[in-house]
Amino acid sequence: YEAALRDAAEFRLLVNFHGANKPTGESRTWPNELTREAIKGMEGRRIQRAPLDATLPFTRLLAGHADYTPVHFGERRNDTTWAHQIATAAIFTSPLLTYGAQPKTMLEHPCANLIRSIPSVWDETIVLPVSEIGEMAAFARRRGDRWFLAILNGPAARAVDLPLSFLGSGRYQALLVRDSPRGADAVEVQNAAQSRSDSIRIELQAGGGFIGRFSR
Repeated sequence: YEAALRDAAEFRLLVNFHGANKPTGESRTWPNELTREAIKGMEGRRIQRAPLDATLPFTRLLAGHADYTPVHFGERRNDTTWAHQIATAAIFTSPLLTYGAQPKTMLEHPCANLIRSIPSVWDETIVLPVSEIGEMAAFARRRGDRWFLAILNGPAARAVDLPLSFLGSGRYQALLVRDSPRGADAVEVQNAAQSRSDSIRIELQAGGGFIGRFSR
């Protein structure tokens, strides 16, 4: 890996390693390493994704960036919902986000605007107290003055009440994407005004998810 990164750097090339070992700090020396695989991501088919996705942020992703190829709306999402899939893009760390869904599918998706706005690098990350390895990953992440709240739920349905105390002062325009009672292949999209004194109640299906964008 180091030899490949050194040679690529000489030619001013960026690298995305696949079929690779987990990172061990190479990108600190060779910042031309954008990301690497070393994760059982969307390429696999027969995987219980819900508990895996709720585990990875606290295990593999502690070692560094991972090209999971997140966000898929077809059969490969297995036991997860559409809202869960979109939330993976905000929770799984990768400076290059290579989405798994077909471009046409994403462009026609009701959450296309939100998907376009998810950054690949962050200025601040807060792991919320409701998180539990294998059961739920709940992150608040900031890029500039815009916040994202994302949840990956594990195999059990649940409801959570989350305070928005991570927000700055003033009012935010929120775009909220939730699991839909119509099924795993649908979402509910809501627009609302929110502030740091508010809280949100979120009903999560088994394998469900949530993502909210809070903009000034």
